[in-house]
Order: sequence, then C-alpha cells, then structure tokens
Amino acid sequence: MDRKRLWHIFSRGLEYSITFFLILIINFFIPRTMPGGPLLSITGSQNADLPVVLDEETKYELMEYYHLNDPLHIQFMQYMADAAQLDFGYSITHNIPVLDIILGRLPWTILLMGSALVFSTFFGIALGIESGWNRGRKLDHALLMIMPVLRSIPPFFLGALMIFVFSYRMGWFPLSGALTPYIDYTGMADQVRDIFSHLALPMLCLAAFEMPGTYLLVRNVCVQQMEKPYVLMATARGLKERNIKKHVLINSTVPVVNQIAAMLGFLVGGAVFIETVFSYPGMGMLVYNSFIERDYPVLQGAFIFMSLCVLACNYAADIACSYIDGRAGQE
Repeated sequence: MDRKRLWHIFSRGLEYSITFFLILIINFFIPRTMPGGPLLSITGSQNADLPVVLDEETKYELMEYYHLNDPLHIQFMQYMADAAQLDFGYSITHNIPVLDIILGRLPWTILLMGSALVFSTFFGIALGIESGWNRGRKLDHALLMIMPVLRSIPPFFLGALMIFVFSYRMGWFPLSGALTPYIDYTGMADQVRDIFSHLALPMLCLAAFEMPGTYLLVRNVCVQQMEKPYVLMATARGLKERNIKKHVLINSTVPVVNQIAAMLGFLVGGAVFIETVFSYPGMGMLVYNSFIERDYPVLQGAFIFMSLCVLACNYAADIACSYIDGRAGQE
C-alpha cells in the first residue's frame, strides 16, 4: 500500500472519529433538553387516570440510582466512560440492561434495512441504466415522472396507505409486528415464511423511498458515460447492448458505492418512521418509545449504535472507493 493511499485512509478515519466524538456529545445533551423527565414517565402525571404516587425519599433514591441528581458534567464524564465500554447501564423504564434491549432489537432493523438496501440498489441500478440507455424515450419519461413522486411521499403516509390497501382491504399481509404471536410453527420454513410476510410491506415502503436517489444517480452517470469515446467505439464495432451496459455499469461503480453508503443515514431515519407505522420491533420503534418515555440510557445507547454503524459503513465505502477508483488518496 503506497503512502498517499495510507494517509488518505488514516485522515478519513480521523475525520470519522472526530465526527463520532461530536455525535457522542450531542447524544448526551439532546435527551436532557426535552421537557419532562424519566420519572414523569414512570409515575405518570398528576392528571393521569391512575398516577403512581411516590414519596420524596423514593424519588430521591430513584434519582440517585440513575445518577440524575449528579451535576451535568459528572453525568457527562460517566456517560463517556460507559460509552467507551459499550456499557449504557439499565433502562429506566424496563429496568434491564440497555445492551440487552439493543441486541434484541438490532437484528430486526438489520434485516429490514439490509433487505431494503439490496432491493432499492438492485432496482435503482437496473432502472437507471435502462432509463439512461433509452433517454428521451417513453420509458425514460415515465420513470422520470414516477421516481420523484415516490421520493416526495412521506414514508409514514406511504406506509399507512400500504397497510390500508394490502393488509386491511386485501388481507395479503399482516397488519403489524415481525412475527405472528402465539403461533406454533411446524418447521423452519414456516417460521421464515411468517417473518418475510411481516417484513414485505415495511421493506417495500423503505425501499420505495430510497430507490429514486440511486435511480437518478445511475441514470445521470449512464448518460454521461454514453457520450464517452469507448461507448461510441463499442457501438460502432457492433458489440452487444448487454456488454456495453456492463462496461457502463463498471465505470459507474464509485458513485454508486458512495450513494449506497450515503443511503444508510437516510435508511436509519426512515426506519424510525416506518417501524413505528408498522409496529416493527426494531431500533426505530425502540427510539420512538424511548423518546416518549424519556428513557435516557436507551436513547443514548440506540443513537450510539446507529451512528457507529452508519459511520463505519461510510468509512468502509471510502476505503473501497480508494481502491476501485485508483485516484482517491492520490491528490
């Protein structure tokens, strides 16, 4: 590995490390700026139907137990020390380790985001190349009208519409959740079928929101590549259309890889809305519930995990692009 590329990898790693440190700081302060607090979620408000009444001594002990009585800078130092060890303490609402909650929810979000990423990338690339290759024709015009409309529809609205049409009216898919409760599976195939029947709608909803970005990028790159001499020469030599498209796709690899890495951040944001609409038990649903309950440890742990995953994937994409392109890190 030459020194310039090594320096490029190191400098980008340093930038992502600084970004992650800033995220840690923001992650600590944002939950504490919200009105209300964890104890209000536990006890309920005075106007609630069945408020939980705690005496001052019990409230004080709970505040001490969760370190909410400590000065803010002491809380921050403890938070940073715990984050370095991936120890986020106990959930204030559920009173179980935060790491256990996250590890129970993370696989569902990985399944949802991974399948949506594969689906949106595959069809975005395929439709983008076809649209760019047939630019100015009916297919290109139709896709250029449909894709921006898909991108402009809010995910929660699209999800609610899909639930109403395909689950409530037609009964093709379950209404919510990731598994059918209280079901006795006859085998592994039956369980997998049940998981994917619950996954289909939220995955399609998330993919529909992300696919237009990949489509537009690939189409624009394809149009630019079509004007390059190697494409004109290949066409003049009578090469098959399939082989020319393959070369165009290879030369579009770097922007596509960058687009996939950038999509991860949007997928995380979209997953919060979509998991909430579909009651899908992933990290997005966990963040939403923890926000309502002002569960600081769970919020902090969830945001750290999601931020770390997004930054790590972007860093990996930077390294991959430096090898694919051959020019990254040579400036």
